[in-house]
Amino acid sequence: MAAAIVGACRGSGWALDVQPRLLGAIFSALFDFKADFSSLPAATMDDVAAQLPNAEERRELVDLMLMSELCLHELPPELSDSIDRWAAHLGVTGPDLTVARELARGAQARAQFDLYRNGFWGACAEMDPAFTALVEKNGARAFAMTIDPDPEESARWAALEHCPPGSLGHSVWRFYHQRGFAYPGTPGAVSKAESHHDWVHVLADYGTSPMGEVEVGAFRMTTTDDPGAALTFIAGQLAFYQGGIMPSALTGLHPDHILETPGGPERVADALRRGRECTFDTYHAFDFFSVASEPLEALRERWNFVPKSVADSSSWDSDH
Repeated sequence: MAAAIVGACRGSGWALDVQPRLLGAIFSALFDFKADFSSLPAATMDDVAAQLPNAEERRELVDLMLMSELCLHELPPELSDSIDRWAAHLGVTGPDLTVARELARGAQARAQFDLYRNGFWGACAEMDPAFTALVEKNGARAFAMTIDPDPEESARWAALEHCPPGSLGHSVWRFYHQRGFAYPGTPGAVSKAESHHDWVHVLADYGTSPMGEVEVGAFRMTTTDDPGAALTFIAGQLAFYQGGIMPSALTGLHPDHILETPGGPERVADALRRGRECTFDTYHAFDFFSVASEPLEALRERWNFVPKSVADSSSWDSDH
C-alpha cells in the first residue's frame, strides 16, 4: 500500500514535506510500518492489482492517495490524473473521487454540495422529507446549519444542563456553554445532523480548533466502514482546514494549512488509530440523548475510547 501511494503520488518528488510526514505517521500508527516515503521505492499498478485483490483494501488505498493529494494548497492536474489512472486500474469509483476532481477544477460550490449530500448529512436528508426541502431551498448550508426554528430541539439541548455532573449530557452542555454556541434548533446554530459530531468531540476529548476538527473527522472515519466517512474526512476536514480549498458551509474558509504545524500529522494519525480501537460506530445516527445521564468515563470505557498517545493542549474542555 505504501509503495502504491508513492507510485501514484510522489512523481519526481513530493510537492510539500507534509505529504510524506503525514503518510509516515499514518502507516506507523495504524500498521506499525515505518518507512521514509521520500525514498521508498514505488510500486506499479499491475503489482498492486495482483497483491490487493480485495475491493475494500483498494478503496482504502485510493482514499489514502486522495488524503495525500488534498494536503496541497492547489491540486496539480498531473497528480489528479495519476490518482484517477490508479483508481480506474484498480476498479475504484465513488463520490470521494468525484468531490476531489470538482475541487481540482475549482468547482467549489458543487464539491461542497456533493460532500454534504454524500456524507453523513445526506443520510439525514433521506430520512426527513422536510430537511430535503430545506436543502433544495437554501443549498449546502442547510446540511450544516439550523435554518428554521425548532423550539423542542433547542429545549432538549438546554435541558442537558440538568444531567448529573460528570455525565455525558452535562459535559456536552458545558462544551456548548463554554464556547457560547447556540443550541441546535436555533436558527444560525449547527443543524441536527451536524450536532451529532459534537457528542464525539466530548467523548474523544477533541477541541474545536481547526486541528480539533481535523482530529474528530479522522477519528470518526476509522470507527466505521461507511465510505461516506472517508469522504467527510478527506474532502471535508482536510480541505477546510489544511488546504483552504473549499469553505465550510457553517464557518467559511479556513486557509490555516494546519497540518504543516509541528505535530499536526502525528495528531491526525493518532486520531485514526484511536478511532480504529473504538468499538462504537460514531458515524451512523445514534440517539445520544438516550445515554446523556450516564457517566462520561463509563461510556468511554464501554466503547473503548482509548487515551491519546500524542500530546496536545486543545481538549474539548480547554479549547474555547
